[in-house]
Amino acid sequence: MQKDYITNLFLTVLDYKSKAESVRVALLTYRDRWWDDIRTLDQLKSFLARYPDTPEGNLKCGSDLWGFKAARRVSELRNLVRYFEARGVVNQEFLTHWAKTSAYRDFMGRVKGLNLSVYEAILTRQGYGPVKPAPHLRSFICDAMERLVPDPELADVVERASQQLGLTPRELDRRIYEYEAG
Repeated sequence: MQKDYITNLFLTVLDYKSKAESVRVALLTYRDRWWDDIRTLDQLKSFLARYPDTPEGNLKCGSDLWGFKAARRVSELRNLVRYFEARGVVNQEFLTHWAKTSAYRDFMGRVKGLNLSVYEAILTRQGYGPVKPAPHLRSFICDAMERLVPDPELADVVERASQQLGLTPRELDRRIYEYEAG
């Protein structure tokens, strides 16, 4: 789980349809250049305000912030900042709470360019992402239920069981993985 609010915002706009190495370099560049200066939402907003919200301004901002020209990513970051600020999601504590209580319908279409997979990635980084039907999970559930279980039902079983146990679905998934791994 990612516990740093600003890094979470950056990962939201950088970590989809990007190569892992590009994301890694972008985050290292941020840490080298701006870590001490951009630790809060207000500091990020002040940094973004230095650059016009135009294709050229966003290119320059991306280059200075992450070390590569990323006009679209900076534009998405500006929109994400506005979206979260309007909902009071202004630090890591509130982001974690938002991830726990939000629904995709509240996110859908509100941040231009960001879709369901990006929304799910935000939740996953907070420990609340959807459970995927991985082999260890399928094996455990099918053995426990003594039958084949289709994907939608598999996720539902994990969701209901986790509620009964007082765990998040991701935590139950992790525990099943560790149990299955031996």
